[in-house]
Parts: sequence; C-alpha cells; structure tokens
Amino acid sequence: MGKYKIIWRVKARRQYIHHLSYAYQEFGTKAFYKWVNSVQDMEDCLEDHPRAYMKVPELSDMFREYHGHIVMKNFKIIYSVDDQRKQVRIVAIWDMRMEPKKLLKLI
Repeated sequence: MGKYKIIWRVKARRQYIHHLSYAYQEFGTKAFYKWVNSVQDMEDCLEDHPRAYMKVPELSDMFREYHGHIVMKNFKIIYSVDDQRKQVRIVAIWDMRMEPKKLLKLI
C-alpha cells in the first residue's frame, strides 16, 4: 500500500502550536510532551493506515470524508485522506467541549 504523507493545513498547525503552548504554560512539561507524543503516535499510524480512525459524524454532509482522532480527552484532530496523492491532510483541531456547529467553521 505504501506510506501516506502527512500534510498539516496552516490553520491546523497554528491550533496545534496554540494548544502545545497552553499545555506547557498551564500544566507544565509533562502535559506538553503528552500532546507531542499523542500527535506523533497518530501521525505514525496514519502513514500506514489512513482510515484507522472513525469518521466524524458532524461532518457527514460535507463533500469530503473526514476522520478524527481524539487526543488529550477533549480534542479531536480532524483529517481527510487523498488516495491519489497518498496524503493525509490534517485540517483542524476541534475542542470537543465547543458547540458542534463551530466545527463546521473550522473546516
């Protein structure tokens, strides 16, 4: 099958950096590295198994199929898969404590 390349949308990368910064400032080094390791584990899995995580039901009406992986209990990393280009595109990090309608604005 071959490895898929992980591509971060600029907005998603900014959200990730924001969450890392917040985790470090509020909870310390341990929380920071927990975030980093969770995301790295997810990326490693997606390279070989791009559809390993469940579809996001809140986005089922969209043109693309979106999947999500929960990290740190309250956040879902949203991504789509492009089989032709062998890419996984990470498009957003959704704080699941927010109203589900706000997820559409992130995408």
